[in-house]
Amino acid sequence: MKIKFNTSKILVVTVVTAGIAFMVSSCHKDASTTSTNATVTEADAVQLTTDAVSPSTGGMILQLNGSVNTYATVSFSCGVQKDSSYVIASSTGASPSYNYSFQWNDMLTCNGTVPSQLTFNFTGTGSYNGSLMSSSDNSTGGFVLTGLGVNASQYLFNTTYSRTGTTTSKVLRQLTFHSVITIAGTDIAVDKTTKIIASGTAAVSIAATSTSGSTFTFNGKITFLGNKKANLVLNSGATYVIQWN
Repeated sequence: MKIKFNTSKILVVTVVTAGIAFMVSSCHKDASTTSTNATVTEADAVQLTTDAVSPSTGGMILQLNGSVNTYATVSFSCGVQKDSSYVIASSTGASPSYNYSFQWNDMLTCNGTVPSQLTFNFTGTGSYNGSLMSSSDNSTGGFVLTGLGVNASQYLFNTTYSRTGTTTSKVLRQLTFHSVITIAGTDIAVDKTTKIIASGTAAVSIAATSTSGSTFTFNGKITFLGNKKANLVLNSGATYVIQWN
């Protein structure tokens, strides 16, 4: 992965992530779809969510990793906002691949001189080319990082993360649709030693509009299980597994 930075006040640390392998426990339905009767299925919503979470497609976990690395390596002053711009990109020839440009601002809040939380807000634009889906989109989000004390073994994140854009499936119907996915995470715990998500949950909301103008809504929950794995449940109640390396 290549990362290029252009910071106005600080130099943001390089984000390093591994590739991803994912598995979902149900497959896409083999349905005949025309441009006038294009249906966005739950299988499409599962893949969209997987790509929005996974680091190999520039998803939320890549941003969480970046926040942890930034706090660990950059000097902050209490109450002083820092702004930066940067580009994150996968390695040349990588598959899946991604390329995003971001604007970040962050601020450390303290109790006296003792750090209590670090707040990150960002906007970005770019695209990814995944194994089963590709998308050009805009992303926005905010992370609040706590557990900063030396006696805490885990960081805790409360997050909002969204992607809005045009998405195309590469399999079966090869459907193109407009999508808006929002992920709101609660107490996502990251081990300070391994930098791996240990637990936490996130609510997922997806709104999609097909080329026929039909709208589709999916809602559900992600439960992080540790060991780079999470369960996803959407409208049907079925459980899907998201896994990354």
